[in-house]
Amino acid sequence: MSKKGPDIDKIELIRKVLKKNPKGLWIREISRRTGLDRSTVSIYLAKHMQGEIEDTYPDVKGDMIKVVRLKRR
Repeated sequence: MSKKGPDIDKIELIRKVLKKNPKGLWIREISRRTGLDRSTVSIYLAKHMQGEIEDTYPDVKGDMIKVVRLKRR
């Protein structure tokens, strides 16, 4: 039988990494620091953490890179 609902431990792990990096990180870096697959990080951010994160697109040497950070309170 498959597990229903999000894994709270994964959410806490992603949240912990983002708290340590208030300027934000790209998804690949969140994945590297948490040890979670990039697709897992993307799904959790989009489906289970959308109310507490924000996306930014800083212009770094002409590249448009999506950076994710916790919303500022």
